[in-house]
Amino acid sequence: MISLISFLHTCFMRSYRYGPPTFIYILGIIFVYSVVPNPVMDSYAFSTIFLFIVSTALCYMIIEIETPNQESITLLHSGSIVKLYLGKLLYSWIFTFPLALYAVLYPAVLHRFDRSPSLEELSVAFLYHIASSWLGVALACWFGSKFIRSRVISFIVLSVLIVTTISVQAIQNSLPDGVKKAVLLLPPLHTTIETYMNYETATLFTKLVVAGSSFLYGALVAALFLVIIHRRKLDSSHG
Repeated sequence: MISLISFLHTCFMRSYRYGPPTFIYILGIIFVYSVVPNPVMDSYAFSTIFLFIVSTALCYMIIEIETPNQESITLLHSGSIVKLYLGKLLYSWIFTFPLALYAVLYPAVLHRFDRSPSLEELSVAFLYHIASSWLGVALACWFGSKFIRSRVISFIVLSVLIVTTISVQAIQNSLPDGVKKAVLLLPPLHTTIETYMNYETATLFTKLVVAGSSFLYGALVAALFLVIIHRRKLDSSHG
């Protein structure tokens, strides 16, 4: 798996596709913190949402990083289509780690906040950033050409899903009482944002559960994706 991820990293770096989303994120963080002072956890809530969006873009590109012919060769070497796409998902997520670390440390080190964040706040903020980026990766993998042939349609539907995920709280408030629980089926990014906004009153257990819910939701969605990819490969081979 390490060699596969290393190979994917080489392909991604050579493609230069990482450039736009990465630099947009870096420059966006610089722009946001160009005005000081900023509230600590409210600011981290913004950069977490921002990273969620960027992670979907990164995974959207990494899933399609290879041409069909090149993917066939990579598949032959990896030995399993599940291993290949698991590698792509993990690499997409790992790629966001430096971005998460940057978003957490940049304002803290350069004193862009209205106070110095505690070690717990820095740790939780980093945890929430990578949990949300994993959520974005798990959602974006479904919009590759293996499921949606049209790039335009996949981009539009993914964009709608991103907006819906960010707006879950507003959607829930506008729904009738009888169907409010339906939002539990949607990605739990809103629980992370709510915890940021109510950080002082939230217990440590609640803070950890919120991160765990994003990891679990992402894991279930990614696992379902890998199962379907595996079955489709078997169907095509039998056909």
